[in-house]
Amino acid sequence: MSVNAIDQALIGALANDATLSALAPGGVFRGVAPQSVSAPYVIVDMVTAEDMPQLQFGTAFESLLYLVKAVAPGTSAGAAQSAADRVHVLLQNAVLSISGYRCMLCQREERIAYVEINDSSDLRYQHRGGLYRVMADPG
Repeated sequence: MSVNAIDQALIGALANDATLSALAPGGVFRGVAPQSVSAPYVIVDMVTAEDMPQLQFGTAFESLLYLVKAVAPGTSAGAAQSAADRVHVLLQNAVLSISGYRCMLCQREERIAYVEINDSSDLRYQHRGGLYRVMADPG
């Protein structure tokens, strides 16, 4: 069992969607985007991961919480919000195809929205998205 398989399934579900690619042409990245990306993009980052034990041996299922957000430069949140809306369409109640697992749940638990200001250039970045729970059975 590998959390990496769950990460890959989540990122793949986003990266392989043509509509999201048009809304966030910068791409989908795990953790952090390259500095050279200037177009709206999506970040997927694991916040927590918990193995739920079986009564006898092994893991009954894994429960992971991901921060999934669209990031767009500028003073308007419109581009980031449009991409975040598409992310929600793709992930809310999705049945992810996870190698070696059966997807049990994929749902947003919280929304996020904030502005980041680069102190040296006064450039603003709009962040929109949410915390998504993924539960997967390794059986």
